[in-house]
Amino acid sequence: MTFGEKLQSLRQKAGMSQDALAERLNVSRQAVSRWERDGTMPETEKVVALADIFGVTTDYLLRNQPSPAPEKKPARDWVERLGYLARTKGYLLGWVLVAWGVLDLARLLMIVLVYGGFLKLTIW
Repeated sequence: MTFGEKLQSLRQKAGMSQDALAERLNVSRQAVSRWERDGTMPETEKVVALADIFGVTTDYLLRNQPSPAPEKKPARDWVERLGYLARTKGYLLGWVLVAWGVLDLARLLMIVLVYGGFLKLTIW
């Protein structure tokens, strides 16, 4: 297997998109695509970062001979995915909370208007 084939296989096994991997490495998605197509090779520091992300050795990534399958880090994987989702889609959660607050405020206002006016009429 070539470097690009290994990288693509590891990325797909981790359930990660090219965009997500590119963001973690601070490179463009196109750079990751070129690496996977064996068009270019990443810098040494990126190879080390890739090895850390996928829990493999740099030897496994760089050598053309097959090696045993890497072990996955399940406990940390979902935390990283949640962090990525919060960083990229966090603004959506903010708008949902704002809408919820507006609806709750409208409901409270309706209760005050309906029951507040009703109580004034019955008391007087």
